[in-house]
Amino acid sequence: MLCSLTKMNGRTVREFCEMTDFILTIPVVFIIFNRPDTAEKVFNEIKKVRPTKLYLVSDAARDGREEEREKVGKCRHLIESMIDWDCEVIRDYAIKNMGCKNRVSSGISGALKNEESVIILEDDVVPSPDFFPFMQQMLTEYRYEEKVMMVSGTNLLRDYKIKGDYTFSFFSSIWGWGTWNRAWMRYYDPEMKDWADIENKKRLRKVYRNPLAFALFKKDADIVYNGGKDTWDLQWDYCRMKRGALGIVPASNMINNIGFDREDATHTTGMSFEDFSYGSLNLPCRKTEPIEEDLSYDMAYLKKYMGLRRIVNAVRKRLFSGH
Repeated sequence: MLCSLTKMNGRTVREFCEMTDFILTIPVVFIIFNRPDTAEKVFNEIKKVRPTKLYLVSDAARDGREEEREKVGKCRHLIESMIDWDCEVIRDYAIKNMGCKNRVSSGISGALKNEESVIILEDDVVPSPDFFPFMQQMLTEYRYEEKVMMVSGTNLLRDYKIKGDYTFSFFSSIWGWGTWNRAWMRYYDPEMKDWADIENKKRLRKVYRNPLAFALFKKDADIVYNGGKDTWDLQWDYCRMKRGALGIVPASNMINNIGFDREDATHTTGMSFEDFSYGSLNLPCRKTEPIEEDLSYDMAYLKKYMGLRRIVNAVRKRLFSGH
């Protein structure tokens, strides 16, 4: 298999391919919209591993936005022009704008109707060379484990030392991730129709453990449930957590999010994020047993992202935005 010579952390993609005869057989779902510059950077990394099957998911421009319509067309054309290997390509292009919630969720559903599992990348998350082999190993190894519903390529706790090559958490990121038909098609509901069920809220209280963290999630969930925010990923968190299902988190971060603080970002405008440089894993990964929540990891996550710091950041953002 041919791979690029791009080097990262002392290892090239070609070196890994030659050592392992790695071929990416799990389909990749690539979600694009109106950012050809970031989409190109992400697709350059997809191109290096030459997946055998590729789903291109794109929303249409919003009504009355001629400049956006041109960017959407440019983005679609650019990515298609970069496919120079033998690959089955499925184009899922919206004719009218569907919005973030419906476009992303329907794109993933459309792929998983036909596939056992998929790897999902949006147009602003750049993966490292280790990302694809890691995802393929995890999606293959845990394909029948009902307790595990997703695999993430992101580790948001840079200073936390995971024992082993990966761990299990309730808080796994959708910045470069994968899942199975058995998890997404059976349980995902973009409308969160059972959010009013008090028993589900009780289950989530146990996941979030402290009242402040649960209150922050409940506030966001109420907004999404009532149609106040056009998103899809909180619903995915909800459907996993109410079932007590876990996600896989790698010991080293393998995703760089380049979508922050851009005017054309959907949900990250005005946000900033600390540096999450790429790490590397000893592939193939050693199996982590048993399959159970890494409590200390989750507590560290809650402290960092769902505690006092989040309130301070929210107040600071409100003050600086003038609202």
